[in-house]
Amino acid sequence: MSISKPPKDFQALFLDMNSFFALVEQQVQPTLRGVPLGVAPYTGGSGCIIAASREAKNLGIKTGTLVRDAKRIYRQIKIIEARPALYMIYHKEIKKVIENFTPHFQVLSVDEFIINLISREQNRQAAIKLGQGIKDKIKSDVGDFLTCSVGIGPNRFLAKMAGERRKPDGLTVVQLSQLENFYHQIKLLDICGINHRLEFCLNKFGINSPLDLFHADLPRLRLILNHLGRLWWYRLRGYEVDDYFSATKTVGHSHVLAPEFRNRGGAEAVIRKLIYKTASRLRADGFLAAGVFVAISFYDGPTFKKGKRVSPFSDTRSFINYVFEILKSCRWYDKPSYVSIAAFNLTSAKNIQLCLRQARAPFGAILPEIEKSRKISEAMDKIDDQFGVGFIHPASVFPARDSAPDRIPFGQPRY
Repeated sequence: MSISKPPKDFQALFLDMNSFFALVEQQVQPTLRGVPLGVAPYTGGSGCIIAASREAKNLGIKTGTLVRDAKRIYRQIKIIEARPALYMIYHKEIKKVIENFTPHFQVLSVDEFIINLISREQNRQAAIKLGQGIKDKIKSDVGDFLTCSVGIGPNRFLAKMAGERRKPDGLTVVQLSQLENFYHQIKLLDICGINHRLEFCLNKFGINSPLDLFHADLPRLRLILNHLGRLWWYRLRGYEVDDYFSATKTVGHSHVLAPEFRNRGGAEAVIRKLIYKTASRLRADGFLAAGVFVAISFYDGPTFKKGKRVSPFSDTRSFINYVFEILKSCRWYDKPSYVSIAAFNLTSAKNIQLCLRQARAPFGAILPEIEKSRKISEAMDKIDDQFGVGFIHPASVFPARDSAPDRIPFGQPRY
């Protein structure tokens, strides 16, 4: 890691949608406003709340609380099953708002964005104006019940830390001259990236507060944390060490089979459903894949895992053909329990042009057949975009149409 640029104020703006999934539910269902609410992938007692409304948080119910524990805290809490497709609609509308203000941003997750401030925005007045303008536009154009917190700082880390300081609906600026006072007001566990294990490690070396961590010299931090110590030393002082984009290397899905699908026919139906979802993501992200992978775990036998390199594709039919060609070598034991598929060796679809015109597609089909399959797949994508994911699907997916539902992704959304 090379650190060449000295830290400067007003370099990054972090935007975090408050209680995003819960507030979207309250946005579309006004009767739920003011009601303690939790959103969970599963609404049974063992389900985990992935978003809690402000009312629920005020009762001590936070993200990560089990549904059964939330009901012990407040018996009448409203638990809603997560609706990823709905949240992605709102995510895309928020993204459009940000795009209208600046092209210099990156999506961090479904409810978080980072904006790199350009020269004319690198002053207090302009940075605050930009942050407040985005906040106001989201409320007026996307949803009047949606709020977000904005943080502005010398680097991404401090912008995020600033955004965390005033929730909900806050706008906070942290400047280099304020770092001592800023770190004095928080605890080690308030720092993004510090968990209980790292806190314990730091405590052993006499670092008991963020101010202790900030005052520790570089050799000491390197002794305690090895190469991470150097990252923390620079990060805490406003140097940008987190400005990178992790390129997508694979796209895939996996699923634990329900009891009724723990047989060869059921597993194959779910695999087709996963292929359908993954191929749709490939096309949405503008990728061609030149490799496929499939894995199946069994209760009564060893796991089957195999991948292969293939001709570049993005259409669903080619994906199905490649995966099921691999599965011809699979020994099927009783009770398959888990299936996983992935596409790898990704290339931008824009880089593969008609130089492939003479290439032969899988299983003897010539290029016009590939093109026909691609167009059919894209037509299905458009129907799904208009009417909802899964509105239309191949007949071979029908038996597993309710299996492997969409879930909220961690990190950058990919569907």
